[in-house]
Amino acid sequence: MFFVMDIRASPPRQCEDRIWRHLWELRDSVTVSVVLPTIVSSACPLLADERADAVLSATGIQVPQNSAWIPIEVDVSRFVNDSGDIRLGALEKVLNDSVDRGDSLHNSNTWSSTAVQIDSWLNRRLAVAVRGWGDLVRRRRVDPRAFQTLKELEDLAEFIGKTLRARSRALAREKGYCPAVDVAGTKVQAGGGEMKLRWRRAVDRSALRHRNLTTMSVWDVFPQGGPADLRYVDLLPLLRCANSLSFLRGVDISHWNVNEFRRFYERVGAILRCSYDSGPIAKQV
Repeated sequence: MFFVMDIRASPPRQCEDRIWRHLWELRDSVTVSVVLPTIVSSACPLLADERADAVLSATGIQVPQNSAWIPIEVDVSRFVNDSGDIRLGALEKVLNDSVDRGDSLHNSNTWSSTAVQIDSWLNRRLAVAVRGWGDLVRRRRVDPRAFQTLKELEDLAEFIGKTLRARSRALAREKGYCPAVDVAGTKVQAGGGEMKLRWRRAVDRSALRHRNLTTMSVWDVFPQGGPADLRYVDLLPLLRCANSLSFLRGVDISHWNVNEFRRFYERVGAILRCSYDSGPIAKQV
């Protein structure tokens, strides 16, 4: 069961407190997860964001209903050398291989329904789960509360996103971009010759083979395999770098209390609202 907690809602305070306490008491139940309202953004600037109104139970990723996803994991902490530097060349190769492998799986997968099969053809969604952020910070022995630490991780996340988009764009030129681009273009091109020409130029420059590329777990800002250190919540703004989010938890929070549990989700919710509500009116293409 996935409980969707809308931080923006305003139930009576006593009721709200009781709900959070019940969720806290159920925190270690394998059948219960707490998620927040969110959207799925597009790696391709020609395609709109979508409402995430379903959850992939195996991965915990919030997705549009009847959408087809290929999940692939990449652990960034495995690319740190002894001096704390990232082996960018090795990481880039793994990222490119992930896009290639995910693209091939869209052609060979057996999907659960006709609707999901159509979505696979239309959008060719990838969920490259970029993991290990907290482990990376711990291995580098830097302060997770320092702004410089967050800035360095955001730079790495941008490198990852840029690499994935470049490979997807290369595959689009080689094999064709995702058909959702043409569906989106039907309304734009109806505006006449000038709009049609501008749209074709934008497609030539920016069309990708895959509508979505990256996903992150909100719990991956913590080092894995131990108690979740609250100092690492300052890394949560990294979530803005992902196209989709997972709320499956793999860290121990038994040393937290209900108020810390609730504040964690409220902080995630604030970051998501800031990201979605104050985004650009139109993407540059």
